[in-house]
Amino acid sequence: MRLFGRLVVVFALFALLSPAPRTLRHIAPQAASRPNILFIITDDQRRGGVMPAMPKTRSIFGAGGTEFTNFHDSTPLCCPSRGSFWSGRFAHNHGVLTNGDHQSELDYDQSTAIQAYLRKAGYTTALVGKYWNTWKVGTPPPNYDRYAMFADGYNDVYWGVNGSVKKVPGYTTNVVGDFATQFLQQFENNDAQPWFLYVAPEAPHDPFTPATKYADAPVPTWSGNPAVFETDRSDKPPAVRNRSTTFERANARRTQQLRTLMSVDDMVQRLFDTLATLGEAQNTLAIYTSDNGYMWGGHGVLDKRYPYPQSTKVPFLLRWPGHVAAGVRDRRLIENVDVEPTLLQAAGITPTHTVDGTSLFTTGARNRMYLEYFESPDSGVLSWASDMTPTYQYTEWYDDSGNITFHEYYDIANDKWRLTNLLHDGVVSNDPFNLNALHDRLTADRTCVGTSCPRP
Repeated sequence: MRLFGRLVVVFALFALLSPAPRTLRHIAPQAASRPNILFIITDDQRRGGVMPAMPKTRSIFGAGGTEFTNFHDSTPLCCPSRGSFWSGRFAHNHGVLTNGDHQSELDYDQSTAIQAYLRKAGYTTALVGKYWNTWKVGTPPPNYDRYAMFADGYNDVYWGVNGSVKKVPGYTTNVVGDFATQFLQQFENNDAQPWFLYVAPEAPHDPFTPATKYADAPVPTWSGNPAVFETDRSDKPPAVRNRSTTFERANARRTQQLRTLMSVDDMVQRLFDTLATLGEAQNTLAIYTSDNGYMWGGHGVLDKRYPYPQSTKVPFLLRWPGHVAAGVRDRRLIENVDVEPTLLQAAGITPTHTVDGTSLFTTGARNRMYLEYFESPDSGVLSWASDMTPTYQYTEWYDDSGNITFHEYYDIANDKWRLTNLLHDGVVSNDPFNLNALHDRLTADRTCVGTSCPRP
């Protein structure tokens, strides 16, 4: 691989978030040195308490790359989040606001998607696993040269494979690994052509079915956290107060989720073993992440969709030997809208559409992050929008007419578990003095586009 100019980017981090700045080394991409790109994205995998069950993935990505410890999905729901990963745009700009809205999936501007840019630039593109929720497996996903796609399920499901539909026996995570390995081997037929492989297994989504070999596998112990054992939720919005679960139920669900992820761990190891055999491991930029988190009983909730870190915060591991520092943690506020601009910069591509995010190779750090959720037909959780900084989080909840129904404000520097909503604790003296300013800024963020969105 020819190496051109080396650009060393030193990120300035908030003192509250990190004791020292972290560094990503980035070699300026040129046509002859464009990386292959492996994008692995799970479904409903939160960050906290999960990766200890995945030692192979932690070894490959953690020791070999950078872990972003404050990575959030801007909308903690499957389809809107995927649309943001692919386009670098918030859901209010790319238009897929909920799950189950097939028309919005059809209307999604495919020209803004990372796979469209890469394919146009000469990459071979392939998808293995899940796509949009309502997309028919017999309908080819746009801008992919080859694909093996299924809708959902863990065992013996129907797949769309390069134009044909067939039932493929076996545990779907293992089948994802089979197809992904085949595609990697096929890419070698034209070794000079870079490739993009998007890999999306079902795990650890409902119904949380582990493979037979892991059906009774032990998992790391978990004793919950203060949010799980919160007894007074009167300061929370109705969407939270109306939910209730037990630690035992939450722990049982956590156990099953971790068992499904053990097969993902095997799949990740298999893919990297294949890359090593093919001699492609060094020139592959790899990502491991998830489309949203999951609440293990925090504030009484077993779900995603909520403006709390257990719901929005997911693993994000980035590996690119020689370009990304290995074995370090980056504590900046990062979102899924930052992924497409990062990959495009690595491939030497300038987007022609307006992106809301910023490449991770850009200097600086956000002092504010925007999150949003739109009421989805598959749930009764109302819409909300939220601004988060290193020290506080301010959230507004809305009814169907857009009227504010509830406010939340947390001093997260001292209350990271969001136990005391200062706007509903009965103590006026600790309310934020600038509530109108917070509202005005959040209102602007709800319609932000490009550089008007929160950026470094």
